[in-house]
Amino acid sequence: MPLAQVSAGIESPFSFRGGDDMARLFWLAVMAGIAGAVVGLVSWIAAYTTVAKLLRSPPPRMGEQSVSLLWRGMPNHPDHPRAWRFAFGPTAIPGAPRVVIYVGPTGRLIRTEPADLAARVNALHNRGY
Repeated sequence: MPLAQVSAGIESPFSFRGGDDMARLFWLAVMAGIAGAVVGLVSWIAAYTTVAKLLRSPPPRMGEQSVSLLWRGMPNHPDHPRAWRFAFGPTAIPGAPRVVIYVGPTGRLIRTEPADLAARVNALHNRGY
């Protein structure tokens, strides 16, 4: 039996025909958008968790916070990796009035400004205030 006769009754969800073309294209675009949003949300959650672990619990007063995704890569970094940029200020951390934390999309800590931020946060927590 020829293959055309065997597969004639089976319809692929990706085969476009007649008036269904635009509906299927729209459906695929919506699903791709939802998948992208979920991936972005999971990436942000991983980055936020890394920042929370770095600042410890309870976190010090960090002032205003801004978060941005550096899609074109980190400035002043040799490899220019994509990263989430968490900026805080003014903070209660001694010697660090402004803090910037760069975290990769998978949650890996890339860089902090100041570089010794973890030690400063530990010293603040060990002082008890």
